[in-house]
Amino acid sequence: MMDPAAPVFRRAEVIGHTLWVTPYDPAERWPCGEFCNQSERDEGLPAWTAQNRPIENTDVVLWYVFGIHHITRPEDWPVMPADTVSFWLKPTGFFDRNPSLDVGC
Repeated sequence: MMDPAAPVFRRAEVIGHTLWVTPYDPAERWPCGEFCNQSERDEGLPAWTAQNRPIENTDVVLWYVFGIHHITRPEDWPVMPADTVSFWLKPTGFFDRNPSLDVGC
């Protein structure tokens, strides 16, 4: 929803995709880079994935990028106390049939 040339987008190019996968690296902790509000370019996921490192036969990190929409309440001003965001990872077609069908009673 942002122009790729916009300064805000260049600081957080990570929002350009919903899902990222990288090989595990303990130094890679911040998806937009460590100081995204003070940087001119995103130094996180776009830079890491540009290295085109293999993800086969290694531990991987799945980065899920989501946005929230919040209906404002009077209690949320001047500081919003909390908001809940969640998602599920649900396999589709992982099994040929329901694996609990052969469980004895």
